[in-house]
Amino acid sequence: MRPRALAVIALSVIVAAVCGRLGVWQLDRLHAKQRLHGSQRAALEAPPRDLAAPLPLAPPVGSRVRVHGVWDRSAHVLLSGRTHQGAAGVSWVSVLRLPTGEGVLVERGWVPADDARDATLDSTAFADTVVTGLALPIVAPARRTMWVRLPERSAGEVRWSARALVADSVTARFRPPLAPWVLRALPDASAPVGLRDRPPIAEPWFVADETMHLSYAIQWFAFALIALVGGFVLARRR
Repeated sequence: MRPRALAVIALSVIVAAVCGRLGVWQLDRLHAKQRLHGSQRAALEAPPRDLAAPLPLAPPVGSRVRVHGVWDRSAHVLLSGRTHQGAAGVSWVSVLRLPTGEGVLVERGWVPADDARDATLDSTAFADTVVTGLALPIVAPARRTMWVRLPERSAGEVRWSARALVADSVTARFRPPLAPWVLRALPDASAPVGLRDRPPIAEPWFVADETMHLSYAIQWFAFALIALVGGFVLARRR
């Protein structure tokens, strides 16, 4: 076999190996998502645990918990760049204050925003005093995220725009005392009728699309097969 044909075969094998490895990587991600979602579904099926004051310093990670209080309307953070079903929006975060004055950050859900940055809520969105959700730690992002103050819409209400929650930024902008973890709100079918009929802002996104990784894996394996077959065909022609 000619050196040029051997080079073509070698190149096709290398390309196929890289594509195959990427396909295996996508399958690994699929299995990791499936394990994560399995634990999430188990947490959602468990009865909610009522949290009373004082709030725990360490989050009951992954637990379905219920907190009673009133919304603190003095400050909010809108997590920018959150899409849902192809639409741009933000994730709205407010503080729920317990009767003792302690607060817990609540990621309430997705709100549409044309610029994926600035949005408003109707006053009825602050009527609920019971929140059920998943308790999660505040995970520091890989890159430092800037907090930008948004234009004032209501007197005495400050809104911030940020890509992610950061512990030190949170403590600097929200009135203490504040639990060092966040509650991701979930719809609560067991709540009284007035609390079940929430405004459509709490669209949960905690379960990502598993099929995406399977689709990517199939594509990479197909590329690997094409590289092998194509390489051997070209080599024979030479």
